[in-house]
Amino acid sequence: MNKRVAQSVNDQTVAQRFSAAAKHYHEHDRVQKLSCIQLFESMDPGRVLLDIGAGPGTDFSQFESVKQVIALDIAQGMLEQVKLDFPNYQTVCANAELIPLPDNTIDSAYSNLALQWCGDLSSSLNETARVLKSGGEYHLAIVTQDSLLELSELGFRVNAFRSMEEILSHFDRELWQIMSFETTAISVYFADLKSLLYSIKGVGASIHANANNKPSHGIRGRGDWKKLLAIAELSRTPQGLPLTYQIATISAKKRIPIEISM
Repeated sequence: MNKRVAQSVNDQTVAQRFSAAAKHYHEHDRVQKLSCIQLFESMDPGRVLLDIGAGPGTDFSQFESVKQVIALDIAQGMLEQVKLDFPNYQTVCANAELIPLPDNTIDSAYSNLALQWCGDLSSSLNETARVLKSGGEYHLAIVTQDSLLELSELGFRVNAFRSMEEILSHFDRELWQIMSFETTAISVYFADLKSLLYSIKGVGASIHANANNKPSHGIRGRGDWKKLLAIAELSRTPQGLPLTYQIATISAKKRIPIEISM
């Protein structure tokens, strides 16, 4: 199987998983809402805004400057939810690595906790630069390294998320000017382990259970589950069981070409 075919198969798997989560996504997107607040604080978007990995949609109505929102997502189920909640948005079902829009047509770009699932981050950033107008800004949040350590301590396999340094290395500095970047720890709390685990499935992500940190064995019964519950309770706080995400927020601007007169 060549790389492009393998990527297509993976795209289909991701799309199906997130489509299945679309209707109940907003019941579990507490981290996304918190990172959205962070992104909005630094944004001054232009007339046409592209939301990359839009999920079920984001309300940009607080920005009077935004007249058109284009919601791009790989999951058709997510875009169907966008159409229900934001009927004026234009929807595009596509991969962030191959954006089916003309060059230099977007004023601003936004992406909230989507690009950690992107296989080729450089291609995605290059594509975003292509469709952005010169001087257009891109505000994005990405789940980064050392997220979900509580799950690792319970013996679950967790995605090896990129470090901030690696994420920044994917920006072509001839195309992009990095204006700001920071990593913030965001913790959310749950009444019990079941709701904590379901919060991940509820937004379309997935984890793999490995009882006692043994890669070849999952949770085999009530005994394993009780052991997990007991370990999880050791981290309980007054707010509940914590789950901590390390969120990288980055603001970048597409460089304006330098014209050389002869």
